[in-house]
Amino acid sequence: MKILKRENWWIWLLLMLFSSGSSNIVLGALLDVYDKNAWYANKWYWIIGLLCFIFPAFIMLSVFMLQISCETAAKLGVKGSEYYLSPFVWLLLLIVPIIGWTLLTVMIIYIYVWTLVALYNGNGEKFID
Repeated sequence: MKILKRENWWIWLLLMLFSSGSSNIVLGALLDVYDKNAWYANKWYWIIGLLCFIFPAFIMLSVFMLQISCETAAKLGVKGSEYYLSPFVWLLLLIVPIIGWTLLTVMIIYIYVWTLVALYNGNGEKFID
């Protein structure tokens, strides 16, 4: 758990770069953001997604990574959680062409960058056991 210390923020930066952002899954586990009653905890959703070819499972994995990244950012105290925790904002950005897709990309980058900034500021130290 000492990996959440302020001086270890650069480790999370390297993990974020080399794992293409999937290090937030581990960060979410360290911050205890997983819910046992959420949709991603039901194994049948994943089995059905895999049986319906690979495309639905890829979408489910993308939504899972985005949801965990948002919950991790909210737990670390990144500003704007009322916006990026709302599924309606994400759906609106996904539906609206060009401008919405551009803002969707900006919002994803915002979550990843400001999660690292929150770790740099020491917001993760209060979760160390």
